[in-house]
Amino acid sequence: MNPQYASLLIALPLLSAFFVPVIKAVSKKAVMPFLVLVTATQTGIAAWVFKEVYSTGKPIIVMAGAWKPPVGIDLYIGPFAALFALIVAGISFFMAVFSMKAVKTEPVDKYAMLLMLLMLGAMGMMATGDIFNLFVFMEITSITAYALTAYNKSGEAAEASLKYMILGGIGSSFFLIGLIMLYGATGTLNMAQLAQFAGSIDPTVVQVGLGLIIFGLAVEAELFPLNAWAPDAYQAAPHPVTAMFSAFVVKAGLYAMARILYLMQSASGWHNVLKLLVIMATLTVFVAEFAALRQKDVKRMIAYSSISQVGFIALAFSIGSAMGVNAGVFHMVNHAIVKGLLFLTVGYVAVEVGGSRIENFQGLGRRMPLTALAITIGSLAAVGVPLFNIFWSKVWIILAAVKANYAWAAAVVLTASVVEAVYYIRLIHTIWFREGEGERIRENAAIGTIALFLVLLILIIGVYPNYFWTVAQKAGADIFNVGQYIKNVPLMGVGP
Repeated sequence: MNPQYASLLIALPLLSAFFVPVIKAVSKKAVMPFLVLVTATQTGIAAWVFKEVYSTGKPIIVMAGAWKPPVGIDLYIGPFAALFALIVAGISFFMAVFSMKAVKTEPVDKYAMLLMLLMLGAMGMMATGDIFNLFVFMEITSITAYALTAYNKSGEAAEASLKYMILGGIGSSFFLIGLIMLYGATGTLNMAQLAQFAGSIDPTVVQVGLGLIIFGLAVEAELFPLNAWAPDAYQAAPHPVTAMFSAFVVKAGLYAMARILYLMQSASGWHNVLKLLVIMATLTVFVAEFAALRQKDVKRMIAYSSISQVGFIALAFSIGSAMGVNAGVFHMVNHAIVKGLLFLTVGYVAVEVGGSRIENFQGLGRRMPLTALAITIGSLAAVGVPLFNIFWSKVWIILAAVKANYAWAAAVVLTASVVEAVYYIRLIHTIWFREGEGERIRENAAIGTIALFLVLLILIIGVYPNYFWTVAQKAGADIFNVGQYIKNVPLMGVGP
């Protein structure tokens, strides 16, 4: 197959979103099945791209209008983008299936369009080779996320969306100013050429520009102090959307942060910027874990847990070593799987019993045993219990931190895991050992199948981590090894 077909990762959701009104005109009932069909097709394309990149060892580069960069705009689908394109598409497909059960608020055609555009925005952020287009895709992701947060049309949803929009606007402004500073210093927006010129930029410009970009991306990446929107948005948004926020929207922000940071690693003062990220990541972990401990709503508790795990990933990226980047990527993969499972199952329980307050989970082991078992496995995995997937990525983060003389960072991970264990064990105790009212609920076969698949992934990675660690290493090298990234991009050689 022609590698240029990889551009369908961007084109398919964009064209399909604008085709939804036609589907609605034919049959309103066909809108949600159409969403499932599009996301399933996108997953097939992403699987082919993943196989192509990892079997050949070469990135897929798509040049708009056949113009070479930096004159033309390019998509760079290396090992990282190929891996996360598959995760974005796969989770989108699972949540499209879940949406047929969980989303009843009208208009569902607008919901389907926004879900496709959310998938498009995250996919574009990870695949673009141009920093300005990264900003454009970030805005697509953000605007659709604002709308989806408010989709349930409640006062709580409107407030959460407004908070998200205000912080997102601030973040976008920071990012754009930082981008302008780097463009003014180098005269280019192409990422590979930006990396070429990094060493010649004034250290003050680099530090201020990168600092602004980190603060700008901190909104999507849910890093303290610009993550105040996240718990409210997670709780107010439709359950499938919450899973997508955690599984890949935040990952797109983290990737953009890591990609731009490491492109500039030859610049003077670069390590000072890493120290800023270390502080933000550490504060994110501590604030989120202790906030989660106080929550009485399970969905909100898992939202804070997700924010804390994001802090772990940012901490791994801020170590400044290849091992740290690899560990961060591995944790991104494991976190996407575990939080996808937890938000899916907790959201499904909320749909069936009328809310996600912790008292609604009393006796769930008797009423919904399969769903309860999936929540239990997801909870144990999130804590980092051995033989579950997150255990291995936490171990690698600790090892990377110790090797880079960040022993205190390793202590942060271990302390946070203890706090995390407290509230997840409380949830497990409530599910299995507290009596609850209500009859046995017949569990949905499609949702059960998705949950089972994610549970199996957690266990397979936990028992046989080597293959997945190898994949994470290749994806991490795609970010860390900037010299190879520059060689892979067919630059025309224009510029200063």
